[in-house]
This record gives sequence, C-alpha cells and structure tokens, in this order.
Amino acid sequence: MIRELHIKNLALIEELHLELNSGFSVFTGETGAGKSILIGAIGLLLGERASTDLIRNGFDEAEVSGVFELNSPTKPLTDLLGELNIEYDEKELIIRRKITRNDRNRVHINQIPVPLSALKKIGDLLIDFHGQHEHQSLLNEENHLLIIDNLPGVKEVKESYSGLFESWQKSQTALEELEKKTRALAEKRDFLEYQFKELKSLELRSGEENELESELSLLSSSTERTKYTEEILSLLGGSADSMQKRISSIRKRLDFLQKYDTSFSQWVIDIENAINLFSELETFCSSYLSGIADNADPARIEHINSRLAKIQRLKKKYSCDVDKLIEKQNSLQQDLASIENFDADRIFLEKKTEAALKECTDAAKKLHEARKNSSDIFDQKITVLMEKLGFKGGQLVTSFEPLPKPTPEGMEICRFLVRTNPGEPFLPLARSASGGEISRLMLAIKSVLAEQDHIPVLIFDEIDTGVGGVLASEVGQAICNLSRTHQVLCISHLHQIASMADNHFQVRKELTGDRTITIVKPLSREEKVEEIARMLGGSSEIAMKHARELLKKEYRISNIE
Repeated sequence: MIRELHIKNLALIEELHLELNSGFSVFTGETGAGKSILIGAIGLLLGERASTDLIRNGFDEAEVSGVFELNSPTKPLTDLLGELNIEYDEKELIIRRKITRNDRNRVHINQIPVPLSALKKIGDLLIDFHGQHEHQSLLNEENHLLIIDNLPGVKEVKESYSGLFESWQKSQTALEELEKKTRALAEKRDFLEYQFKELKSLELRSGEENELESELSLLSSSTERTKYTEEILSLLGGSADSMQKRISSIRKRLDFLQKYDTSFSQWVIDIENAINLFSELETFCSSYLSGIADNADPARIEHINSRLAKIQRLKKKYSCDVDKLIEKQNSLQQDLASIENFDADRIFLEKKTEAALKECTDAAKKLHEARKNSSDIFDQKITVLMEKLGFKGGQLVTSFEPLPKPTPEGMEICRFLVRTNPGEPFLPLARSASGGEISRLMLAIKSVLAEQDHIPVLIFDEIDTGVGGVLASEVGQAICNLSRTHQVLCISHLHQIASMADNHFQVRKELTGDRTITIVKPLSREEKVEEIARMLGGSSEIAMKHARELLKKEYRISNIE
C-alpha cells in the first residue's frame, strides 16, 4: 500500500505531504481544485511520461516521492527488485522522482538510481490505475484471455500447457534446424569430403608435433654429441694420464695410510665409489656413442622435416594448432555422417515432434475445459453485478473461437460478448457499450477478480462519471467491497460514493499572497459531514442532516453487506 505521498512544486501544488491508510480513501473537491494534479503525481511514480509544463512557475524542478509498504510482495516484484539490486530490508520502497526544466528525469528507489523503464515495470506491479480513459484497455480483446487465465482453476492448467507447448516448439525447431543444416552441408559436401580426407591422410596425433621436433633436434646434433662423448671417454681412460688411472693411484696411497690411521677409512670408501661411478659413465658413453652411429639416418631426418612441414601447412591453412585440427577432423566426420544419416534423424525428430504436438493439443483441450468451466462461473458473477450496476437484463458471456494449431496462449481466441439490454444480441464490447458502461464493467470484473488480483493498490479517477442515484450507491458499494482486499484511492464527485469511504480528503484551491496553491486536507468526521453536504448541493440544515445519515455506520454497513 501507499503509506506516504510527498509532492513539491508540481503545477498548483507548492508542497504537500499526505499520510494514507489502508481501506477506501476518497478525494473530493470542486472542479478545477487540483484533483487531476494529485492523480498526475501518482502517475509520475508509476513511470508515466513527464512534461516540464508540470513544474510550478518560478521553480526549476519538481519532485514526487512515495513510500510503499511491502507486507506480502509478489514474486514478479521481488524478482524485478533483485535484478535491479534494490534491497528492501524494512519491507518498504521509497520511490523518488525529480523532473527539471532541462528535460532531465532522475529516479531513485531506496536511494538506488534506476531508469524510467524500470520504474514503469515496478509501478505496474504496485498500482492498478483506472482513469476516465484507462478502462479502454478492456476493449483490447488480447486482455480478455489474460483475465480468464487469472481465474481459479486455470493457472495450473495453463502452466502445464505452456511447458508442453515449449517442448513441441523445441522439437519443431530441432527438426527445422536439422533440415536447414543438412541442406547447407549437402551443398558443400564435396568440399567437406576434401577437407576430411586432407586431415585424415595425415593421421594426426595429439602431442606428435612436439615429439617430432624433439627427435629432429636430437638427430640434428649427432656430430656435436659424438665429439663430446668421445672427449669424455678419452678423459676417463683413453691415455696414460687418464682420470681413472690417477684415481687408482690415489686409491693405493689411501689404502697405505688407512693401515696406520683409520681416519682415512671413509675416504677409501668414497674413492671406491668414484672409481665405480666413472666406470659406469665410461660404459654408458661407449654404448651412447654406438647408438649415435646407429641412429644417424639422413632419411629419418628428411621424413621428420617433411611431416613437420605438412603439419605447419595445415596449421596455417586452418589457423589453429594440432589439437584443433584433430577436432576439425572429427567435426567434419560428424557433418558427413549427418548427411548420410539425415533420413533416419529426420524420421526420429518427426515422430518426436508429432508426439509433442499431440501432447500439446491434448493439453490445449484440457486448458479449454478449465477456461470454460471457470469462465461460466465468472460470467454468472459478472452478470449478477451488472444487474446491480445498472445493466437491467444485461449479460456478459465469454466466447472461445478455436484455432487450427497451438499458440503460446492455447488453441483459441477469447473475447467478452455483452448485451446491455434484454432482447438485444450479444456483441463485442467495442460495439455494444458506452464509455460509462465500460467503466462499470471494469469495476465488475475487478470485483470478481479481487482475491486473485495481487496488485495491492487500486486507483479510480472519476470512474463514476455518468452515473447517479441508486446506481451511484451500487458503484460505491462495489468500490467499498474492493477495499476489503486492496487499498483503494478514488476521485469522485458523488456523495453516495464519498460517504462510504474510510478516509476522506478534500482538495481545494487557496490564494496565498499572489499565488494560487492546491491543498489536500484529511477531514474529521464533522468536516466530512460538511463536504458531503456540499456535494449534496449546499450547507442547508436538510443537506447537513442527510449527510449525517449517509455517514452513520449502520447505514454504511447495510449498504456494504
């Protein structure tokens, strides 16, 4: 609900702060007092377009802010606030909007700046606005199905249908994509086969390029490796002054010293290990030298260079490494297999699509039955309310026209047909109802949908235009009933409606200095009597007495029950 509303420098409103309560609040006043400005300010909080003409003369900017309580926020609202990173720890939203003469709009929600489009989405989830022309949305037959789908017993069936419709769409899309892809592949089949054979002929293996480069490096260095290996062998034992002979000489001297001094024992062991180490090295180098001679095959070097050149050419051609070339080969193989297996794949997907279509069609029939059952009850309730709202002998029926194939909304078109007078044919709303009648029909629909309607605030801007007498009381009763489940704000000129309100605000103009300002004042009980009397035509004793009678609790209850 809207708990507070603050308006500053907007048209005739210099500064206004309103505290609003739950239930039914009515705003009354003379024509031209500024009630439309108040509604326009709320419209700005809903994301409606703003004109710089709204800024009060002599000021550079106007500001409107509102505090909304979120006692039971709906999932669409919480999801949207989450997307915008807006926190509401205190279960309230503070929406603030500024408009300036340079056409700049600044919107903040809980101090987080948001675009105007986001404000519009949030506003649609917080307030349901019905102005003198807003009811024209009822003439759009696309909205009729949305209304029926909000009825009890329809939502779950619709969700089931939507899931099956999505499955059918996916199957159909998969079949279309298969046919499209296969056609495209078939057109370049020869080229694909050429690429596949080119890659397959190399028999590429992951890591092969590195292995070949390492082997080539090894083979290319055989001369240098032979030279250094021979030098090691020469140093180890190839001359009279070799390393092994010198170490053996040292060993003999250590053995002699050890006989007289045991501190040389460890050195004897270490020298023995060194002799063994050099012996093993000599054996390894001799074997290694023989291996170099055996592997120094010029043909092998040429083969490696040739294969590396082929790999480099394909890497350059396809602009990727060896692993990607292997992936490319596998992908080509799959594409060629797809062409070969097209008929089998097509038959499989066709059967799957046919099965999904049957499930979707069966679900559409169940959805129609649910809609028909709920709409019959809905039509009966609307017809009863139409009788109370001035349509003597009037009736509303929901018609369904079948469609040849499933759509996201089902397999039917839904429209409301109405007759406003007995004996007349049922016609679409646009052809059978006047503006005032459409307003009352919308009120009837809102009354029936009240418990399913999760938008917490309803605003009616002079929806009672064109009604009076007993009919006005019935309209007031319907609005008052809505206030049991919603916060209702209503602009009205009718005393029958105003007298039923829980909270009454008077809108009037005052001259302050040389400037005219609009004031909105909450009325006490006695002030309500005076305002109702004014609406009755004056402040005479008879009018005041009648106003008091209208405001008696017992009278209001008898009208509402």
